Amino acid sequence: MLLIDSAVYNKDEVAELVKKRESAEVVKDRILKVATELFAKHGVDGVGIRRIAEEAGISHALIIRYFGNKNGLMAEILRLEVAKLSISYPVTPGLAAEKTLANIRRIFLDTISSDENTMRLIVRSGLDGLRPESYVDENHNRAAGVIAKWIESKRTEENLPDARLVSLILIGAMFSLVCMAPWLLTSVGFSPDDFEKRREDIIDVVLWFLARSVGLPPGADAKR
Repeated sequence: MLLIDSAVYNKDEVAELVKKRESAEVVKDRILKVATELFAKHGVDGVGIRRIAEEAGISHALIIRYFGNKNGLMAEILRLEVAKLSISYPVTPGLAAEKTLANIRRIFLDTISSDENTMRLIVRSGLDGLRPESYVDENHNRAAGVIAKWIESKRTEENLPDARLVSLILIGAMFSLVCMAPWLLTSVGFSPDDFEKRREDIIDVVLWFLARSVGLPPGADAKR
C-alpha cells in the first residue's frame, strides 16, 4: 500500500500519486531522467518546467516542490552525474603505468559510449551560465584532476608538458568530440556518422598522447 503524507502534498498531487501507484522517489527519478534527456538535447534555456512535467507524466508543481526551479533541477542532475563520473576514475597506487593506461582506455570508452548525455549537459550548463560550484562536490575528484595527478606521478623524463594542461586538453578533446562529432569529423574528411565506428580508434589516439605525456615508449599504450 502506498502511504502519502497529506501535509506535504495538496489534494491534486495526492490524487496523481495514488493514481499512478508510485512513490515520491520513483517520481523524482523519472523527472531526473526525462530532464536529463531534454536538457542534453535542447539546453537548459530551451526546455521549460511544464514540458518536463508533460514528458514525465506528472504535475509541474511536483517539480517545483522537489527541486525549487529549473536551475535547481539542473544542478541536481549534474551533481548526481558528476559524482558517478568521479567514481569511475579511480587510480590504484602502485599499479604499473601500462596497466593503468589499459584501465583508463576502458573507462574512456565507457564514458564516450554511455555518458554522452552527462558530457553534453556539462557543456550546455556552462554555456547557459550555471557555475560548477553549484553542482560539484568539493570532496569528489573530477576526471581531469585524477588524470593530471596520475601523469605527474608517473613521469619518467624531465621537461615534459604540464600534467594539468595535458589532462585538460585530453578531457576537453573528448568533450568536444561527443558534443560536436559531426562538425569535427567532416572538417577532416570523415563521414558525420563515423563517430560510432571510430570510437576505439579515437580513444587509442587519446591514450597515445597520454602515454607520451609520461614519457612511456611507443607500444606502452597498446590494448590489453
